[in-house]
Amino acid sequence: MMKLVQAMAILIAAVLLVLTVVPAAERPETGLQHDFEHFAAFALAGLLFGAAFKIQTGWLLLAGAAYTLLLECLQIPLPTRHARLEDLMVDSLAICLGIVLVRVSRSCALRFQS
Repeated sequence: MMKLVQAMAILIAAVLLVLTVVPAAERPETGLQHDFEHFAAFALAGLLFGAAFKIQTGWLLLAGAAYTLLLECLQIPLPTRHARLEDLMVDSLAICLGIVLVRVSRSCALRFQS
C-alpha cells in the first residue's frame, strides 16, 4: 500500500510540474477560482507526500516549500506563464497544510491506539 501512495505522490508532483510549464492556453481549467485550483492541487500533493514518505516532518515541509518555489521559478522564462508571489504563497501554504494534516492525524491515531 505504501508503494502505491508513494507512486501517487510522485505522479502528482510530475503532473504539477507539467501543468506549470505548458503554455497557458493548453493548461486545462476546472472552472474553479484560480487560487482554489492551486490550493486544492497542492494540498492533495501535501497529503500524499505526508502519507508516503517517513522522513522528518520539518524536512518534508522544507522540501514541499522548495518544490513550490522551483515551480514558480520555472515559469519566469516562459512567455505565456507568469511567476506570481501570490501563487507561491498559496501553493506553499497548501502543500505544508496537507503534510501537517497527515502527520497530526497519524500522531493522533497512534496515541488513540495506545
